[in-house]
Amino acid sequence: MGNLYTLVKHFWISCAHSIPNAGKCERIHGHNYKITFCIEGSQLDDNQMLIDFRDVKHLIEKKYDHQFLNEFDEFNPNAGGFAPSTEMVAEVFFKSIKDLCVTKTNKPKIKWLEVQETNEAYVRYEEKLT
Repeated sequence: MGNLYTLVKHFWISCAHSIPNAGKCERIHGHNYKITFCIEGSQLDDNQMLIDFRDVKHLIEKKYDHQFLNEFDEFNPNAGGFAPSTEMVAEVFFKSIKDLCVTKTNKPKIKWLEVQETNEAYVRYEEKLT
């Protein structure tokens, strides 16, 4: 049947956002988001890695860390995006990592991604199998 490698990694980023029509969350506020992702694949790359998790971390960190999420088109309803709820943050980050995986020669796949907004709440995003 073959091998299956599974990589799970987490890291933190700090972001601010506001969510329209969400009570006190309408005001600009920030979170130290814990981002956890799972990538799977049956082949390793030339460095004998499923994926260099630093590439994944830097992809998200360089764009979003210490930023106001509402200023990005993907999180701005006036620019065709969606308000940066934790659910939408998880979906956008997942799709960014999915796009990165496609560029890799060994074609790993992201299985799921979690965004923990507080100690009490997190969202897991994954795509349905088709």
